[in-house]
Amino acid sequence: MSKQMGLIICSMLLLVILSACSSSNHTESSGTNIGRGSNTGAPVSSEMMDTKRITDIGQTVNKPGKVYKVVIDPGHGGEDPGATAVNGHFEKEFTLSMSKAIANVLEQDPEIQVELTRTDDTFISTQELYRPKLANELNADLFISIHGNTFDDSTVSGTESFYYHDESLAFAEVIHKHVAQATGFKDRGVKKASYFVLRETHMPAALLELGYLTNPENEGMMWTAAFQQSVAAAIHAGIREYLQLD
Repeated sequence: MSKQMGLIICSMLLLVILSACSSSNHTESSGTNIGRGSNTGAPVSSEMMDTKRITDIGQTVNKPGKVYKVVIDPGHGGEDPGATAVNGHFEKEFTLSMSKAIANVLEQDPEIQVELTRTDDTFISTQELYRPKLANELNADLFISIHGNTFDDSTVSGTESFYYHDESLAFAEVIHKHVAQATGFKDRGVKKASYFVLRETHMPAALLELGYLTNPENEGMMWTAAFQQSVAAAIHAGIREYLQLD
């Protein structure tokens, strides 16, 4: 009997030892898996990773972008009246009215800061190069000079745009495309010219001859609020396309 009891006791002790070892190995194995998943002891699921990625993308997209400086130059002014329109008014009056309409549109765009070279009937000497100097000192991104065309033959009409530096060609082409469509006048294209406001500026620059003030049909439309609003919207669209803001 004593031998049998001894065997039974040994067997029971062996079972207890084996059971304890098995429990210890399971705990160590579980601890290893937790460590790979997270420092907090909870594994990172695919849903949690997707949420983090979306949040990061959202933070990048919502960061405020650059604000671009655009200088609008109403041609002529003061003792320099420019062309005389069919209705007896002067080009300087048209360019100021048109430029203010452009500024009003651009001011609604938070990605654009607009500056005018003049806001009233002020004479600006061409010899002092004030217009391009202002744009350069402001470190402007774009420069647009607004004009109304003139010719001895009153039947000549149309919209044309000018550039000087090769780096300005693409800008002039984009702006002209939008403006020519908005005016509805004959498309006279984009041309190179050595105007000082184009030659002396350090940024992409274009000079826009929106229509002929000496042509009765062109001139009759150019003074209307509808025309100026349409052209202003077209210039805004051209700026945004060129800057790739859309």
